[in-house]
Amino acid sequence: MAIKKYKFAKLVRDNIVSDIQRVGNKPVFRVLEKDEYVSELQKKLFEEANEIVSAPKEELLGELADIQEIIDNLIDALDISKQDLKAAQDKKNAKAGSFKEKHYVDYVETDSESEWAKFYNKNSHKYPEMK
Repeated sequence: MAIKKYKFAKLVRDNIVSDIQRVGNKPVFRVLEKDEYVSELQKKLFEEANEIVSAPKEELLGELADIQEIIDNLIDALDISKQDLKAAQDKKNAKAGSFKEKHYVDYVETDSESEWAKFYNKNSHKYPEMK
């Protein structure tokens, strides 16, 4: 019988390693140091955020739970308290608001010499100029 290897190269939930072993497979894994753990949590958050975009409605709750779990572990790894997180959220909401009003900006018109034009040009990866 030939042995095949399948690349994971990612942070997995705590029970995944033992689940892989339980069914007779051999995971090659390691325990991450704090800096690498934080980096992998950030990557995992991005991965899960991408998954939520295409998730069917019946899977959204589970995907949101995954994202919340990653956020909870990330703030714990960074020694951020839930109170500090809430204070940062409140500060952002006080300055820019929440998302409750459901505003969606298609594009912005601005004078080409304005400070905003300079900002948008500097951040063209997020705000590409329309022709």
